Amino acid sequence: MGELQCTLEFSTELHKFINVDLFQRGFYQVRSALKTSTKLPVKVEVNLPKNSSCTLVFPACIVNGTAVSKTFQILYKNEEVILDDIIIFKVHTLIEGHRVKESLLKADFQLIVELWFTDQSFGPDQHNSIHCVSTRTLLLHFDPSRGLHHHVPLLFDYFHLCAVTITIHASIIAICQPYLRCAEL
Repeated sequence: MGELQCTLEFSTELHKFINVDLFQRGFYQVRSALKTSTKLPVKVEVNLPKNSSCTLVFPACIVNGTAVSKTFQILYKNEEVILDDIIIFKVHTLIEGHRVKESLLKADFQLIVELWFTDQSFGPDQHNSIHCVSTRTLLLHFDPSRGLHHHVPLLFDYFHLCAVTITIHASIIAICQPYLRCAEL
């Protein structure tokens, strides 16, 4: 049996941002990207299907293949902000037809979550004023037969003492004859 194209979907929700004790008042964003092993040819699509009416400061968007949460302002200690941002990562990969499970187990899926900050006023033309202050990497243990279903509070580092609650669901949504070539992935 030759190669097959496998499509997986990672549905990620950034639910709530919790400021435990951030040192700096200002505008924050949570950015997330899905990374995979370089062992497999992969194409990742990012989509924001739900855009709630509450945009806070600036609505959620996609920048260079990275999902960006709503921009929100933090002023007080122990402040909570409801984000309700849903991100869909679709992963298209070519796998060996006779070793589907083994091929997907070596894919090494990682969710990169970054905290971005600026103390200046933030608007559509101020994307250069915001910068990354903390990064966390979640290793996603995807099992092809069971999928992935997790809800975790992700804490950032000591100097940026805050958390974001993340819910992740993943499953295989299609296995078919390849219609994408390696050059397109």
